[in-house]
Amino acid sequence: MMKNTIIFFGVLCFIFSAGISFSQENYNVDSIEKNIDKYLQYFSGNNPGAVIAVMKKGDLVFNKAYGLSDVEQDLALKNNEAFDLVNLSKMFTALAIFQLDERNKLSLEQPITDFFPDFPAYGEKIKVKHLIHHTSGLIDFDEEKVTSQEKVLTFLQSQDTTRYNAGEKWDYSNADYPLLVLIIEVVSGKSYKEYMTKRIFKKIKTNQVFFAEDLDEYTDIAAGHIKEDEQYVVANQINMIYGEQGIFMSSEDFSKWDKALYTDRLLDCETLNSFFSRAKLDNGENIPNYYGNGLVIMKRNDERYWWHGGSGNGYTHMYLHLPNHELTILILTNRQDGYNFLKMAIYIAKEFEKEIKL
Repeated sequence: MMKNTIIFFGVLCFIFSAGISFSQENYNVDSIEKNIDKYLQYFSGNNPGAVIAVMKKGDLVFNKAYGLSDVEQDLALKNNEAFDLVNLSKMFTALAIFQLDERNKLSLEQPITDFFPDFPAYGEKIKVKHLIHHTSGLIDFDEEKVTSQEKVLTFLQSQDTTRYNAGEKWDYSNADYPLLVLIIEVVSGKSYKEYMTKRIFKKIKTNQVFFAEDLDEYTDIAAGHIKEDEQYVVANQINMIYGEQGIFMSSEDFSKWDKALYTDRLLDCETLNSFFSRAKLDNGENIPNYYGNGLVIMKRNDERYWWHGGSGNGYTHMYLHLPNHELTILILTNRQDGYNFLKMAIYIAKEFEKEIKL
């Protein structure tokens, strides 16, 4: 079978026939595993745990679980359990918007009033791209009072201004990605769950990806944990507002997402190049904190890398991709506490590729 390689502006996109798989790299996995085990002691034993997954060109070369899935039931964590991705969900929402843009169903330059005719006049200056990049200026909603997608829209329609002019600067708003979900639903005529399932998860043939509304139908789920009186307890927290939360996925299914990004299965190569590019403010300057499309896109010592963390509902995660090495590190943990997960991800990456210059 023939495999074609197409290069668009620094993004390597592999287009290959079904049935071709990448050969595994010649890693000394036993030695690497021992080193990672030492680094993961904090997540081992009777503590809430972690799954460490390493992907080379989308193929899993390491996938190991540490610690407990549920401290109250003393259940060991397994590497095929699903986690609430919390903020890692944002990259899936952003890619769905890029799909709709690629299919000419919407434009990143469209004002949000095109989708919501009853939206106040201030929405005329807020474009789809401002939501994706967190440059909209939208006022945050109170997450204890606003508990559904529809209530997010109602809240925004009750406002008459923004915190700053759209596109002027970067400043996170919790309303940005929930509003993107509503745009997906308006444009596609499907619910967010239906669209994501059909256009993304079925295409990459995931085994167990589900949404917060379906939680009661599944069992292989790592319980989230928070600390109370210096002891970990099951969080029992769930957020039903989609956009930057609410997708549950295992490391194995995440590897299928990762592999699809080396192909044109979800987006064509040129659009993928835009997706993995640093975003700009309306004045043409780069966003100062390297943000764009649900990711932090950086370059240091000629080493390109993009990453994003996720925290909430008793979980904390880290996704790191190094395109020069075609290497992805995924850290999924079922505890919500402070830890330098980017540093950990870089350490793990260097176990597999010693020449990484970070």
